[in-house]
Amino acid sequence: MDPRVPIAVATRNVDKFRELATLWGPEPPRLVMPGAEYPHVDERFDTYEANAVLKAEILAAASGGPALADDSGIEIEALGGAPGVKSARTPSPDSTPKQRNEHILRELASRPGATRRARFVCVCALVVPGRTPVVARGEVEGEIASEPCGLAGFGYDPIFFYPPYGCTFGKAGQQRKDAVSHRGRAVRALRDKLARAH
Repeated sequence: MDPRVPIAVATRNVDKFRELATLWGPEPPRLVMPGAEYPHVDERFDTYEANAVLKAEILAAASGGPALADDSGIEIEALGGAPGVKSARTPSPDSTPKQRNEHILRELASRPGATRRARFVCVCALVVPGRTPVVARGEVEGEIASEPCGLAGFGYDPIFFYPPYGCTFGKAGQQRKDAVSHRGRAVRALRDKLARAH
């Protein structure tokens, strides 16, 4: 793929866009935020892979060029793997990140003694019109903290405790988080797949 061709990123989340751009490393492709041509997408599938490809395909069709999308979530063992693919819509689509974190902590508080093991999952999909989608997955294991900690990151980062660091992703700092995060691993895996394809 021609590195001069811009790649539209299927998100309106500025924090996620910046993170994706940073994770590509020192020579990222030309990533651009989508314009008004990108419609709301009903993430109706029950796998990260299907939702990521869906978002990328819709944006690629709308923009007429390559598109990158990711679908990610947090899976909590005591909640049977929930919220999973519904992480961005838990407990409701209009909940704030703070409300989502509080919801998870309340759910675990109602299960005293339950394991707090959790993992972040991210799947990135790159769609180039006329070609087969390139898909890559990344995961990171951790635990749910007893309370939010740290102001860095976004989403569930303040309550995701990463034992090797001894702190939450919200406190780890962007560079340390990127080195081990689910999104970092997914982006690097996607980048490696694209490099092998050339």
